Amino acid sequence: MMSRKRESSKWISSKELKDTTFIEEMPEGERGKPFVITPLGTRVKRILVSGTVTAKSIEETYTKLTVADSIGPFYVTVFNSEYQPETKEMADKLELNESVTIMGRVNTFKTDDGVIYININPEKIMRVDSVMLKYWASRCQRIATRKILAIGEMSKLESPDRAKLIAMGYSEEEADCAIRHLEHYKSYDLQGFREAITSASKIPVAEAEDASLKEEVFQFIKTHADPQKGCRYEDIVAHMKEKNADQAETDELLNMLGSEGEIYEVALKRYKAV
Repeated sequence: MMSRKRESSKWISSKELKDTTFIEEMPEGERGKPFVITPLGTRVKRILVSGTVTAKSIEETYTKLTVADSIGPFYVTVFNSEYQPETKEMADKLELNESVTIMGRVNTFKTDDGVIYININPEKIMRVDSVMLKYWASRCQRIATRKILAIGEMSKLESPDRAKLIAMGYSEEEADCAIRHLEHYKSYDLQGFREAITSASKIPVAEAEDASLKEEVFQFIKTHADPQKGCRYEDIVAHMKEKNADQAETDELLNMLGSEGEIYEVALKRYKAV
């Protein structure tokens, strides 16, 4: 009997999970939890989230947590399982306002009116610091932004074409997400979603002395972009390393400039100044 492949954990924000309205039907005879499809087309059964503990309720057989990222809450239920007793022990020890990263499975409940409630059942809970929270928020934003760009490109085609999107430089995952979005969430407000995650993930890197780094990125793109192809991401990262900014910082600066309308992607990982 072949072993079943473990589902990878998806990095998604509370808004992407909260706005989810589609649950896949389970194949006949198959047991377990179904996948959900988020507004960005992400096919999810297991997720990895980070945030701050804002509420906790301890019972003998379970502990309930509310963990909030910078947009909204995740609702978490930790059962007293004989297979993972350390998970509930960890949840019980958490204090309000502590920062955590949680990896777990999504559990859905659908009311008779069709309203979907989603809860996370943790497999692992870890205390983290503010650096990890910022990294998680930044990576979630980048993953979501690439999916939104992929959806935009797929929408321009006469009909959804996975191969064409991959040929443009998008990953198989991003292409599949674009197709699922168009199938299940065609009228979803992507612009509103992008504004929400962009506003929530801003960090002090654009403040005080680091504001000059953002200007450095903008000027480099403005002066080094090919008129048709734009400026290569690799060239921007290499230039910013000379200015003592690592790749993660450069990604944040690019995200901020994009959200502020100063730059845009003419193609995947190629930028031009507005």
